[in-house]
Amino acid sequence: MACFWLLIKKKINKETSVKLIKYINSTFLNPYYTPNINESNSFKKITFALQLLNMKKSLFLWMILSAFNTLFSQEKIGVVERDIVINKKQDKENVPLDSIKNMYGGRYVDYKIITQAYDTIQIDTTLNIHKYFRHNYTQQDDFEWVGFANQGQTYNKLGYDLINNQITPNLGVTAKLYNYYEVEDMKYYHVPTPSTILYYRSGFDGQILNSTFTTNFGKHQNFSIGYKGLRSIGDYQNSRASHVNFRVAYTYYNPKKRYQFRLHIITQKLDNQENRGLTTNSITEFMDDNPDFSSRGRVDVNLYDSESFFKTSRYYYEHELRILNSKDSLHQNLTNLKLGHSISIENRKYEFKSTDTDYFDNTPSIYGTRTDDVTNDKTEFNTSKNQVYIKFNSPWVLGNFKVFGTVYNTSQIYDALKTVDTKTISKENNLDYTSFGATWNSKYKGIFLNAYGEQVLNGGNLGSNIHINAGFKLKDNTLVQGGLQLKTSAPNSNTTLFQSNFSNLNWDNVTSFENEISRILYGNIKTKWINADVYLHQLKNYTYFNTNSVASQYNQTIDYVKVKLSNEFKWKKIHLNNSILLQKVTQGSEAFRVPDLVTRNLLYYQDYFFKGKPLLAQIGVSFKYFTKYYANELNPVLNEFYIQNTTKIGGYPTLGAFVNGQVRRTRIYFKVENISASVTGKNYFASPSQPTNDLTLRLGLVWNFWN
Repeated sequence: MACFWLLIKKKINKETSVKLIKYINSTFLNPYYTPNINESNSFKKITFALQLLNMKKSLFLWMILSAFNTLFSQEKIGVVERDIVINKKQDKENVPLDSIKNMYGGRYVDYKIITQAYDTIQIDTTLNIHKYFRHNYTQQDDFEWVGFANQGQTYNKLGYDLINNQITPNLGVTAKLYNYYEVEDMKYYHVPTPSTILYYRSGFDGQILNSTFTTNFGKHQNFSIGYKGLRSIGDYQNSRASHVNFRVAYTYYNPKKRYQFRLHIITQKLDNQENRGLTTNSITEFMDDNPDFSSRGRVDVNLYDSESFFKTSRYYYEHELRILNSKDSLHQNLTNLKLGHSISIENRKYEFKSTDTDYFDNTPSIYGTRTDDVTNDKTEFNTSKNQVYIKFNSPWVLGNFKVFGTVYNTSQIYDALKTVDTKTISKENNLDYTSFGATWNSKYKGIFLNAYGEQVLNGGNLGSNIHINAGFKLKDNTLVQGGLQLKTSAPNSNTTLFQSNFSNLNWDNVTSFENEISRILYGNIKTKWINADVYLHQLKNYTYFNTNSVASQYNQTIDYVKVKLSNEFKWKKIHLNNSILLQKVTQGSEAFRVPDLVTRNLLYYQDYFFKGKPLLAQIGVSFKYFTKYYANELNPVLNEFYIQNTTKIGGYPTLGAFVNGQVRRTRIYFKVENISASVTGKNYFASPSQPTNDLTLRLGLVWNFWN
């Protein structure tokens, strides 16, 4: 009450008030808040006095009063942003108006995303063509995929990205993983004010919404919560998709950054009705463009009462303690030593339910015979990863050096032992791995070197991984890099052990399957004119599903060459964006199939519109094409793709038109897909039995809310 009385009676001066507010907010409340007594009204002074009186008892009351403070303030603060330009000397046309400080002293560059690898990225609210590529339900660039007709259904691969550091088995069910958040996909945040990111995209009698809210509790703590919900009925029968991803994350570090931790909890539920595509007669009617089937709900499909479920939950925690910190005599070169620990525990459950019988009985080469009329296949997969590591950052090692030891535990579980003909299928498969490894990330001037190595010491098959990447970057931002990966890894768990109601889909390959071996040599050149990637793959013991949809290993060598080129030409306001993928399987095409050519080209006009340039718009057309090839077919029971030798897809162009716009921090997307359908004929398929979508209008929105 004394502070309240002194302020009202003006017994303390304005300078003292400012100092008190700064101290209180930096110590107890929001360190970004900077008061301005000269520009504040009496209501702000009352708010300040109430803060002094109640700050230890009620932080919630302070938040309410601060909100009213902003509402009744005489100063109105508006923020508008355009292209992010960090250079000090910026062209006036490109200076984002949001570069002014808001009431908490935060600029747009202070809103940051921290990745799992501790890379820091600004929350980018600008409009560019690469964000248009990622505006789909996976929020990834789908250039090397071709999607099924409904949003939320799976994709068929047109190209493969085989570089990763995973050496222990996963469950598999790969057709379900396009909307799945791995540990590496999780994001953490650091924001000066509470922030919300909303993502929306219309579907086929449905939509997708991905919302993220994050806020800092002071400079050292951040909390974020996100919900991604997708529901789309689809045009064809029994093709509904229903997905939910719920995630919570929290980060903390003490003021001296001696100790820090981060954690996330995520639950995911990915449900899809499975129709196994069009029947043989329906494919003929579709390609002949029978007007009786212009309403896709009339088209016959193979399955009418089948559904797959993929449910997962994961708990992740990581913390570090700095045990050594020193600088040289000039206080320029920092040396520190950190001790860290991380643990990840995850449960995955996959289930396929069906009361359909006719299709399965008429396809004995794949499914065999049924044990029961009603199918209810279930599998459970549990994993835990416990890692202890030491990080050393010093000029003596030219960067960061990390040594780690990891204990992996995996278990695949079924209800009971099962006997099919004379084969006995195990109830479970438990594996324990212990590995040792190291990483080294070094950079000297424009030259960099990244190395990763891990060796399984005991448990299961002894997998290993060596991955080296090196290159240099010139002053004109030309980047040249190359890498080599030598890896032996365990195949997915559903290829080594699987139980099903269908006799042909039961196997126990735990002792017979060997580790997959991959040797990948790659290089990249990136200039202002072109971005070129070259990959040379050599694969052995490649695990796949053969023409009878049975898990198999290809014991011979697969040689796979992949060249990807991309660039964008600009003439005044007109842009031409090109991506070309050239591929060849020189050996092993019996088990590995890709088209020889995939191309995507966009021609668009980009400019600001209206007085004051409030709207940045992109107006253009798109073109995508891939050559014919024997594409894989989806097995809905396994949710895996298998090899087939009867039908080629591809050889058709897909044309689209789009209008993208940005107003302040809002991006709007209008897209017309497959406008060439009436010209090229009804030959657009994503697999031999699954068409892609017809002519469709899409609406999308991405909206950032900042204080």
